[in-house]
Amino acid sequence: RLQSCSWRVADGCKKKQNSFEMAQSMMPYYPSTDESTEKIEQTMSIPNKNAGQVLGRKASIINEIRNISNCKITVAKDSDVMGEDRVVTISGIPRDIHLAEYMINSVQQMPRDTPQICGLIPTPKY
Repeated sequence: RLQSCSWRVADGCKKKQNSFEMAQSMMPYYPSTDESTEKIEQTMSIPNKNAGQVLGRKASIINEIRNISNCKITVAKDSDVMGEDRVVTISGIPRDIHLAEYMINSVQQMPRDTPQICGLIPTPKY
């Protein structure tokens, strides 16, 4: 499933990578050993300052994470945020949730301009 989904990567990057490969360059991925097929809901917190980086322009990053992980993912709106963190709710089977959490954490490790440079966020046309 991971090879069939990939973000379009612009020629400006040294190596063309799909989203999973790019995430692995930020931190190693260890697959989940949980084989349960029961759907569950899990929450995680991200720093409020990283919300834009996780969402991407026009939700492009979070939508790609949803597609690759096969999870329903919601990120708390600005009006629902109290304090420095924002709640992310992920629903799916444990193995898929593990992948979604990994990708959300990896995106936060990327330098802020990486998604724009590598074509992960569409460049606006003026």
